[in-house]
Amino acid sequence: LLASNVQQSSLVSTLALLFGVPIPKNNLGLPLPELLGGYSDRERLHMLQTVSAQIYGVVRANENSAVAVDLQQIIANPAVYAKADCSHIDTAGSQMQCKYEAALAMHRQASSNTDVSNAERAYYEFMELASTHLSRASSGYNLQLMTMGLVLMAATVLGFAVLCQFGGTSLIHFKSRRLAVSLPAVGMWATYLLSTLSSSLIEEEHQFWYFWVQTLLALRLATNGGRYRTLAQMAAFRVVRAWNQTGQFWAGEPDVRQYLNASENAWLVWVLAVVTLGAINAAAWALHRRYRRSVLWSRAFRGLLAYASVCVLAYHSDRSHEGLTLGVWKMVRACLPSDSARLAQSVYFATALLAATSCAGLRRAGAYVAPLDALTGVMPLLLLLSRPHNFAVFGLFFVICALFFPEVPANSQSRELLLPSRVLVIFALAHASFFALGNSNSLASIDLSNAYAGVSRYNEALVGVLVFIGSWAGPLWWAMAGLALVALETEGVRLQLQVRALLAAAHLWQASTLLAISWVATMMRTHLFVWSVFSPRYLYQIAWSVGFYLACGTVGGLMWVAAIVYIAHQR
Repeated sequence: LLASNVQQSSLVSTLALLFGVPIPKNNLGLPLPELLGGYSDRERLHMLQTVSAQIYGVVRANENSAVAVDLQQIIANPAVYAKADCSHIDTAGSQMQCKYEAALAMHRQASSNTDVSNAERAYYEFMELASTHLSRASSGYNLQLMTMGLVLMAATVLGFAVLCQFGGTSLIHFKSRRLAVSLPAVGMWATYLLSTLSSSLIEEEHQFWYFWVQTLLALRLATNGGRYRTLAQMAAFRVVRAWNQTGQFWAGEPDVRQYLNASENAWLVWVLAVVTLGAINAAAWALHRRYRRSVLWSRAFRGLLAYASVCVLAYHSDRSHEGLTLGVWKMVRACLPSDSARLAQSVYFATALLAATSCAGLRRAGAYVAPLDALTGVMPLLLLLSRPHNFAVFGLFFVICALFFPEVPANSQSRELLLPSRVLVIFALAHASFFALGNSNSLASIDLSNAYAGVSRYNEALVGVLVFIGSWAGPLWWAMAGLALVALETEGVRLQLQVRALLAAAHLWQASTLLAISWVATMMRTHLFVWSVFSPRYLYQIAWSVGFYLACGTVGGLMWVAAIVYIAHQR
């Protein structure tokens, strides 16, 4: 039926006419003449008038100079309006009104003769003018500013590359003319940049990170001696991957979450939650019994962690239709705050005290305990803002992280460039954990259920922070795990230099990624899904850049490392 490509908006208006249904309110499509040839002249003019009236309504909503048309005057003096010269009118709204009135006047004249071609031509001239102008106005991209933004992003990427080369971990050994970074890191960076050219990365980005996490672990399995530990990590991550199906194509596939959320399996959710919280507290107790020397601060830390864990369990149990009902639990619950808001506030307060007690006891315990304290002390806060069925996922994160210690060197020097560092694997795990907890690049996947935990009234800033922490709970924990790994292996000035180098490398990744996505968004600015697909992905990228890498990774990470170094110097 159609011999050439047509705009989808034109197909929409044409189908609406053919089926006799209302045209979408803001549609700017022109009726396709090829599909209207079977109608009589009068019917065809009536269809064109219907579409023109709908488009003129959009014109009036967007242009102040366009006013209501006086049909009585047009009917009384059609020759005057039909001969009007609209080309010399300055304002766009008035010019489109003139064109519309001329088309109506010619339609009126065609009613008294058999030639309708002038009226049809006038309708199409008006619709083309209005459609072009309104389309340009609704997508009026300033290409000059967008190009300047891309240039600035490219300069930022170059700046971070220079910082990495001369101020931290070198990227290239100029004397030997070879790469100084591992081949897996280069491969992951290159494949991600190439993947940004495809819109499927936006919808199924989790597949990229799941693939690279297992690939990096497989490379560690082949190049170092800790094979059994690496196999255990791969098995644990495979369970993590199956916990929450996400993305677009596989979101409805069966997963562990669906099984746990079934009413007959509700008891298993709470068993896993209790086991996870118990294991976290047991790990903290074992760590403090081995390394702590200050009995007072150690007991305070463990007591606060246990209290915050019970409050988290009570908060989620109260909000669930199938919460804990055991008699022992009822006795424990009676000793806690009565309402959910007070429970959440107790967790916030306990988290702050956990940080204070950890730092207070650090001077006697040494810097070794502080990084591990952070991994356990932050868990009540992250679990408070997560779903109960995801508690066990954080337990698996602990298992994977614990299996990184101690580090096993490469089997041979020739395989050293193929051995992914633990920090690189943790970097991939941080991104993969975002999707493993059920998130995606769609705004529809944002979990608002715990955004008001402990908030008595609406506060934009506080709710936004809680939404961010809840959505990025997994990446935040793995970021702390990466900093803990570095802090356990280096001390003093070397620790500061190492963290600075890692942050520069992380920002180089993020800056190059943002540049690639910005370039793709610029090239695809006229794409049909630019606002439904590319725009949400860009918002997520900004959240990663500003919220995660800059605020949490850089500012928070440097403050935490500075505190460890300062207290260690005071000992």
